[in-house]
Amino acid sequence: MKELFTKLDNIADVRESQLKNVLVLAFVGDTLFTTFVRTRLAVSSNYNAGVLNKLANKFVKASSQAKVYNLIQEKLTSEELDIGRRARNCKLHHSAKNATLEDYKDATSLESILGYNYLAGNIDRLIELMNLCYLLVENELDSKKV
Repeated sequence: MKELFTKLDNIADVRESQLKNVLVLAFVGDTLFTTFVRTRLAVSSNYNAGVLNKLANKFVKASSQAKVYNLIQEKLTSEELDIGRRARNCKLHHSAKNATLEDYKDATSLESILGYNYLAGNIDRLIELMNLCYLLVENELDSKKV
């Protein structure tokens, strides 16, 4: 998985990515996490694309991301916490379709942190966080099946 992200050119250094608009970071982070989840599901199952899409949506929906964000906060660095806080406090110019405003803001925080780590070139940290998020959602989904 690391090779997928390291083949892309990182176009910003740490300082520049810290100052970038948090909604831009979230835009990047959303794409990264969606790609990560879809790839992981595709290589670990024999489901068809329709089933994979439904499964992927359970991982990347705002309520799942919000729950994960709240569970991992103690594992975040001070820089990541600052970016998450900035994203949560950012004025949004549209409302979430299928999520509460609180969940949407927390999901945006998580996505911003992922985008920050990618643009800063912290690929190992990015993959560590995405794996953690994936496993937390997967465990939640597995517990609901019982």
